[in-house]
Amino acid sequence: MNDDQRQEWVMVAQFMAFDMGIMADMAVSKLQGSGIPARRFPTGVIAGAIGTAGTTCEPIRVVVPPEHEDRAREILAERFDDDVLVDQ
Repeated sequence: MNDDQRQEWVMVAQFMAFDMGIMADMAVSKLQGSGIPARRFPTGVIAGAIGTAGTTCEPIRVVVPPEHEDRAREILAERFDDDVLVDQ
């Protein structure tokens, strides 16, 4: 997915805790398992590795296509605390 495609999707969650990579992966997996295309940014383990070293890293964002936004928010609300859900 390139940057133009990513901008068309909407952010539904943002993870900033120590275990943010694991939690973001769980959110993406839950959404994809429910038939909703979902991605996380940044991808990979670099952000998590930097975070465990004690330095600041950017939050991990979970995005979905706009037509799946409402359903994605419902699914994530069942599993995650309000502090990770993002209102648009």
